[in-house]
Amino acid sequence: MRSPSTRRVRAWSIAVLVMATVLAATVSPAGASELVIMATTDVHANVYPWDYYANRQADVGLALVDTLVQRIRAEHPGALLLDNGDLIQGTPLGYYVARVQPLRPGQAHPVIDVLNRMGYDAATLGNHEFNYGLDFLERTLEGARYPVVLANVYRPGTREPYFTPYVLLERELDGRPITVGVIGFTPPQILVWDRSNLEGRLEVGDIVDAARRLVPEMRAKGADVVVALTHSGASPQARWQPGALLENAAYALAREVPGIDVIVAGHSHLAIPGDGLPEHPDGIVDGVAMVQPSYWGRALGVVTLELEPEGDGWRVAGRRAELLPTRGVEPSARVLQWAREAHETTLAYVTSPIGRTLVSIDSHASRLTDSGVIQLINDVQRRYVEQALAGTPWEGIPVLSAAAPFKSGRGGLTDYTDIAPGPVTIADVASIYVYDNTLKAIEVTGAELRAWLEHAARNFRQVTPGAGETPLLEPRFPGYNFDQIDGVEYEIDVTRPVGERIVRLTYQGRPVEPDDVFILATNNYRADGGGGFPATGAQARVVLDPQVESRQLIIEQIVEAGTIAPQPDGNWRLARTYLDHPKAEYVYDLVERGVFLGGLTDGQRLGQLGLDEALTWGLWAEMVERALGIQLQVANPEGVVTGRQALASLGDVIAFPALEAADVGLTRADGAQLLSGVLAALEAVPAR
Repeated sequence: MRSPSTRRVRAWSIAVLVMATVLAATVSPAGASELVIMATTDVHANVYPWDYYANRQADVGLALVDTLVQRIRAEHPGALLLDNGDLIQGTPLGYYVARVQPLRPGQAHPVIDVLNRMGYDAATLGNHEFNYGLDFLERTLEGARYPVVLANVYRPGTREPYFTPYVLLERELDGRPITVGVIGFTPPQILVWDRSNLEGRLEVGDIVDAARRLVPEMRAKGADVVVALTHSGASPQARWQPGALLENAAYALAREVPGIDVIVAGHSHLAIPGDGLPEHPDGIVDGVAMVQPSYWGRALGVVTLELEPEGDGWRVAGRRAELLPTRGVEPSARVLQWAREAHETTLAYVTSPIGRTLVSIDSHASRLTDSGVIQLINDVQRRYVEQALAGTPWEGIPVLSAAAPFKSGRGGLTDYTDIAPGPVTIADVASIYVYDNTLKAIEVTGAELRAWLEHAARNFRQVTPGAGETPLLEPRFPGYNFDQIDGVEYEIDVTRPVGERIVRLTYQGRPVEPDDVFILATNNYRADGGGGFPATGAQARVVLDPQVESRQLIIEQIVEAGTIAPQPDGNWRLARTYLDHPKAEYVYDLVERGVFLGGLTDGQRLGQLGLDEALTWGLWAEMVERALGIQLQVANPEGVVTGRQALASLGDVIAFPALEAADVGLTRADGAQLLSGVLAALEAVPAR
C-alpha cells in the first residue's frame, strides 16, 4: 500500500550504483569465504515488466530480477535467494488468479511457479498475502517448493506457530558445511487490516518478542548465520518495548535482538541502502546488514557476508549490503516463457471494454479537491448500502460514503489514474480501485464523523497565508489515507493546526451535531482499523458486511449504466484562507476545479502554487488541457508565457476582440486569472 516518489527512486538508484562501484573494489579478509544472499520484497504479483493499468511496458517484475539473479549465480553458484512477502497480490494478474479463475486442485499459482523455477530457497509472508483469506493462502502455499517461514503468527490462544517459524538451510561453502537459519515476520496489524478473514483463526504477536525467543533457539540448533525476513519497515523513530506490536520494526529488530546477521526489510516500499534508512547509508545497523529492495521488482537486494572458519562453524568477519536496480535490465527470457500464459490471460481480461466514459477520469487533483475518481467510488458505495439497508432497522438513517485516492503520485509521475473519454476497461477500474478491498458499512456519530475528517486532514501541511510558496500537501502522508466523505458538506482550513481543521460541517444545510447518527460506507481495511481512524477496528459498529469487492461493484455499475460521466459534486473544499495575494480568488477557483495544482505532474511540487513564479509553457499547457480539454503544442516547456502568447493559444476557444496584451511574461497568478475568466465567460454563454 505504499510507494516512493520518482525523485526517491532516482536518488536511491544513483546512490546504489555509486555504492556498488565502491563495494566491487572491497577485498575480503585473507582466508575469508563469501556467502551471498539475494532478496526481493513487495513484488506484488509483478512478474512481467508490464503495467496492466496503462497497458504498456514498465521497469518492474521478476523477469528483470531474474536476469540479475542469473548473473550473480554465475559468479557465486551457492548464493541464496529469498523473498520477503507481499508476493501474490497487487496486480490484475494476482486478482485474476484469486477471484476470476481460482486455482484448480494441484495447480500452482503462477507467481509461486516462477519462484519455484527461479530457485528461491525460502520466503516469508507479508500482510497482503492474507487479503484473499486464509483458505486461498494455504492452497497457494501448497504449490511452493521452497520453505515458507513465519514466526509471529500463532494458533488462537497459544504461542504455537501457525506456520513454520524458521528453517535451517544446510549448504556447503568452500568445501565446508554451513547452516543458514532463515526466520520470517509479518506486521502484527494483519489482524486489524484483514480482521474479517483472520479473526478467530489465528493470532499475531510482536516481531521483536518472537525473535528474542527463537533466534537463540536457531543458534543452539547450529545456525552459523541467521537471516531475518522481516516484512516490516525500518523506522529509527519507532521505540520498542515488550509487546509493542510495531508495524515497522526492522530497525528495532537489529538493535534489540543479538544473533541476527542479516535483515531483509520490506512493507514500506522504500530502499535500503537508500531513502529507507538515510541514517545508515551503508545499510549496516549495529553490525547487522540490512537491505530493503524497494518494491514491484524494481531492485534486487544483495548482502555479502565474509565468513571465516571458527571451530566447527563460521564467524562473520565482514558484511556489505547493496541494491541492484532493475531499470534498463533486459528481461529474462525464461521467466517470460514460464509466465506467458498467465500474463496473456490477464491482459485479455483487463483490456476488455465494459462501458464508456464521456469525461476523463483522473486522480491528479484528488489530494487537493473533490474529483471525479473519488465521486465515482463514493456514488457506487452509497447506492449499494442504501439499497442493502432498505427494510432493515437502519433504513432512513443518512448514508454517507468515504473513499481515498489510491493512485496519487506516491509511486512517481505515472502513479495516477488517467482514463481518457471513451471505452472503459477492467484495467481502468483496477486503476481507480487498486486494492482488493470489500465493502463495509459502519455506524458513526456526528462527533466520530468530525474526528474521522480531522484524521484525514493530516493530508495537508499547516500553512501561513501567502503566495503559495509552501506546498499544501504533507509529503509523507499516504494518499490512500486521505478519506473524502460524500453526503455531507465541509471545508478544510489548512491554516489551522491538526485537529481543528474541519469547518462548516453540515448535512443537508444544517450543522452536524455530535450526537447525530449516520451510516458510513467504507472498506474492510478502513473499518477493521487500517489507518487508525476513529470508530474503527474493535470499536467499529458494523451494520453491513456483504463480503463484496468494491472494485467489482464499480465494474457492475459501469456495465449496468453503459455510459458514465462522473463529475465531482464539490461537497468539500479547502477553506479560502491559505492565500494572501491580490489574485487569490482566481487561484482558489482553479484549485477547486482541479485545474491548478502547482506543478501538476511534478510529484515534488504538487500543491506548491508559487503564484509569483513565472508561468512556463509546460504548466500553462497542463492547465489549459485540464480546464478546456485543449492540447497545446509546446516547443519549450520551460519558456515563459507572455500575455499575448497566452491569448493567442486560446484563440480557438474564445475571441478577445477588444483585449490587448503585452509581450510581457506572466506569473502563475496571471495565468490563473486569465484561465478563470475564460471559464467564467464560457459558462455564461447559453447552451444551444
